[in-house]
Amino acid sequence: MMNRKLVAIPILLVFALMLTGFAYAHWSETLTITGTVDTGELDWEFCTPITCLDIEGTNDYGADCEWNNWQGNKDVGGPTELELKDTDGDGDDDTLIVTLVNVYPGYFESITFHVHNNGEVPLEFIKVVINGNEFTSGTPTVFLDLDGDDYDDVKIRYLDNIGAQLHPCDTIEISIWILVLQEAPEGQSLTFTIQLIAENWSP
Repeated sequence: MMNRKLVAIPILLVFALMLTGFAYAHWSETLTITGTVDTGELDWEFCTPITCLDIEGTNDYGADCEWNNWQGNKDVGGPTELELKDTDGDGDDDTLIVTLVNVYPGYFESITFHVHNNGEVPLEFIKVVINGNEFTSGTPTVFLDLDGDDYDDVKIRYLDNIGAQLHPCDTIEISIWILVLQEAPEGQSLTFTIQLIAENWSP
């Protein structure tokens, strides 16, 4: 007959292991990691200098429909008026307002302006908006009816920098051409706006 003590020992060991396992299953510890991420600011602005061919209004320029332009000596037309405006109240000039004064069909103007990355991250210009007309690639040309008579008054070509990358503190140069068309009104100033849309650049 088996000794009762020998039977009791394995049973006690099983109970001991069960209790140990139960206790082990309930041992736990929580490790918490706290981190802070600082994001940079995406920001840009139009800046000076802004230059025109006919800024003094003393040497008029003409062009044909194919953008072949020349300098004349008619002391009429211009000077072109340029204004930078902050339209969203963030302290940066985001809109260029162009006003053509005393111009006539065939009058040509070329404007060069600058854009500065005053933010903290690289950016890419993805869109140009010319008087509400949006373009996302190429060197777009837009025809504008500026006096609401259903006839186009000016033809504008945006020359470069859609898709251009701009790093913080850097500045790029952008140019546009403007040709006054036959249907432009007499005795009126012609005004339009230029804006750029940018997003953060990532490789």
